[in-house]
Formats: sequence, C-alpha cells, structure tokens
Amino acid sequence: MSENATNYLELEYEHLYNVRDQTILFLKMCPKTTGLAEEMLTWLDGKVRMLGERLMQQMD
Repeated sequence: MSENATNYLELEYEHLYNVRDQTILFLKMCPKTTGLAEEMLTWLDGKVRMLGERLMQQMD
C-alpha cells in the first residue's frame, strides 16, 4: 500500500475515532435518545476496530 493510502487510512481512523468519542459524550449528556445514537456508536466501534487492525498490519 502506498504512503498516501496509509496516510488516508490514518486520517479516516482518526476521524471515525473522534466521531465515536463525540457520540459517547453525547450519550452521557443525553442518555434518553431514540436509539439511533447507540446504533451509530455500535457501527463506529466496529469500523474503528477494523481500521485499527488494518493500521497495525501495515506497521508490521
């Protein structure tokens, strides 16, 4: 994978990680939601984990 692709992967990981953190904060401030934020958090957790694994593989 090229250096550009790696940089984009890192940026995408950081972005999703930050959105995930913002969602966690939102849920702490507003615990009674329609459930969509929880669904989004579950999705974000999975994507952050997947991208983190890809980044670790590239570092090896």
